[in-house]
Amino acid sequence: MTTPFHFPDRGIVAVSGPDAVQLLNGLLTLDVDGATADTLLYAAMLTPQGKFLYELFIFSPEPQVFWLDVNAPTSFAKRLALYRLRAKVKIEDLSDHIGVGSMVDLHEPTSDTLYALADPRTSALPKRLGIKGGTAPVNNTDFLAYEAKRHALGVPDLARDLLTERDFVLEGLIDELGGVDFHKGCYVGQEMTSRMKRRTNVKTKLCRVTYRGAPPSYETAIIADGWEIGRMRTGSIGVGMALIRFDRAQKAIAEGHALMAGETAVELAPPEWLNMPS
Repeated sequence: MTTPFHFPDRGIVAVSGPDAVQLLNGLLTLDVDGATADTLLYAAMLTPQGKFLYELFIFSPEPQVFWLDVNAPTSFAKRLALYRLRAKVKIEDLSDHIGVGSMVDLHEPTSDTLYALADPRTSALPKRLGIKGGTAPVNNTDFLAYEAKRHALGVPDLARDLLTERDFVLEGLIDELGGVDFHKGCYVGQEMTSRMKRRTNVKTKLCRVTYRGAPPSYETAIIADGWEIGRMRTGSIGVGMALIRFDRAQKAIAEGHALMAGETAVELAPPEWLNMPS
């Protein structure tokens, strides 16, 4: 029988109490009021400059209780505590007791599965699971199969495809994937994120790329006609994600220049739902 695999470096942080909604809504890119016991929300936590810190999948097993599937859960819990002040909120790092994972072929949840909910980014990805027992060694075979599917769909994993505190969250396609609400109240990083959305054209974004064979190394510069037009991020055999400066890339392609990541030729393959910079 197929068993769940664990995502590396992810776990559950529980936030509960009468002020939980107020605290989270002041920090996250999405309104957590929409979280239920049956539906995951997708969101992020940012620096004040709008750069990426944490990627979250949120559900609410009961009123005033939120389970946050998050990268670097211990770090996240400590950062939340800094914002708690006098709020009536309890913050619990449950990552030693509840792991986060998936199953490439999920038919029936196992006895260790606490929840199995659809990925809010796309239903084409397997369901996300809460698993009893906390973190566990990554099952590389199943995890790599999951990653290959994710890459083939062009769906980013912000915690793996963006550089923490360096890349802007809008460069990670969070807008296209429904992870940011531009009409909610203020949150940390909201001013810069809104300005980028409304006043500028986001020229640099993650994009699916294709190539022959094994992926180029993480952060390998992608060069065209002597100019850097992007950098590789995660990849599988034949397909991966890269952070691309689209105006430079499109000019190079129009002029007939090859895109090279080291010795590997790379081609852009943006999914149809990506909002292409003009």
